[in-house]
Amino acid sequence: MKNVLLFIMDDQRADTIGYLGNNEIHTPVLDNLAREGSFLRPYTTCPVCTPGRAELLSGKNAFQNGCRWFGEPIHSEIKTLPMILSDAGYHTAIFGKWHNDGHPAERGFQTTGFIFPYDLTRPIYDHNFTYEVDGKPITGHSTELICGGAAKFIENRNEDKPWFCYVSLHSPHDPRHAPEPFASMYYDKMPSLPENYMPEHPFDNGDMLIRDERLASFPRRHNEIRRHRADYYAMITHHDYHIGKVLDALDETGQTDNTLIIFTSDHGLAIGSHGLMGKENLYEHSARVPLIWKGEGIPKSKRFDNSCICGHYDFLPTICDYLGLPKQSEGISGISYYEVLKGTKKTVRNSITAAYRDCMRMATDGRYKLIYYPHIERYQLFDLLEDPQELNDLNLEYRRYPEGRACPPPLCREQKEYTIDEGVYKLAPRFDDTPQTPHPLLNPVYIPAIDAADADEIIKKLKSALLEWQVENNDTSCTL
Repeated sequence: MKNVLLFIMDDQRADTIGYLGNNEIHTPVLDNLAREGSFLRPYTTCPVCTPGRAELLSGKNAFQNGCRWFGEPIHSEIKTLPMILSDAGYHTAIFGKWHNDGHPAERGFQTTGFIFPYDLTRPIYDHNFTYEVDGKPITGHSTELICGGAAKFIENRNEDKPWFCYVSLHSPHDPRHAPEPFASMYYDKMPSLPENYMPEHPFDNGDMLIRDERLASFPRRHNEIRRHRADYYAMITHHDYHIGKVLDALDETGQTDNTLIIFTSDHGLAIGSHGLMGKENLYEHSARVPLIWKGEGIPKSKRFDNSCICGHYDFLPTICDYLGLPKQSEGISGISYYEVLKGTKKTVRNSITAAYRDCMRMATDGRYKLIYYPHIERYQLFDLLEDPQELNDLNLEYRRYPEGRACPPPLCREQKEYTIDEGVYKLAPRFDDTPQTPHPLLNPVYIPAIDAADADEIIKKLKSALLEWQVENNDTSCTL
């Protein structure tokens, strides 16, 4: 039976892997995983860490497994992934962040190490954690301690059993403190602003002052966002290096060919996208997660992220399919996408939905995406094929008229006009001749709005999918 090595990050966006198109970040280990494996981008029903992880472990969406917010437990009767693998004869281990209810030993893990928060022996203020190992305190960067524990487990594994190792990092969650030489490696050439950068979100989404949103000033300043992104990239490059150390342990013990390697995150993060900082929204950068599968039978250098509509809760039935374990069907809302990985299916769903507290609901059919904000009764409609950065709301009132569809929207108040200097777009000075900070092109390629009747039909279809999902999942906290 195949071993399973699962890495799960905290807050890592799907667009932070060099090989998959980000030419500003250094991720050689993840690049190689993507090159040697397949990439998907599932949605998480609720883009915060506890629900995201609960979906991965339970095979049920957040409304079915009971965990829709911090502190809410996974229903006790649910068999989690480590329980299922343990019953199948696997030795199960976890190193790092748990963040769900109870201790991981109560949820099917036989070996545990460096568990956050249960094993900490001192308060934490950054990523330097203190644990007790063999009766002695040990302090170090969380990524290094966790990956080191996982590497030792692999080196000293029980050779009579297959194993499942869940490596759960805190990186790149804030406070973003990577050690040198990683900490400053992006300072000489700061990462650019995200393509969908905005100085502030255009309206109140219902949770504008949650903790994550207070990590940067209002409105979002260019240099501040770029500094946040530099620190974020540094954390990712740092954990990329230490994930490589765990994979080295696989190679050195001759287990690589018999191990399924999976890399993912619990959710994404904004960091300046749409004028937001946190994950608590339903835009693509937050609600979708990176997911790489590498192992025997998995296609190499294949991308299914634009064709396969799937959720984080689809992971459990998929891995059971891959390992040849009995179908997990009782109460499971997840659908296996193993046939997609094998190339015999294009997708497993016609649509998928997501939710954030009572503030937002989302439905997408893969092409069009509807986001609903019940507090202000506002709908957004995006064409993800033509507008993957979600910059052109096709449901704006003025764009529903022919004259509104003929002209691009006006520049925002900070954008007066553009000049080109050595191929880089720069803002012209304000009327008082104060120079503005140079930055990449902010005025995106304009995507003409669709006819009002067509927009209404798409919205009707996606609202219907969302209403059906709400009834199915007893989602009564938000009505359309």
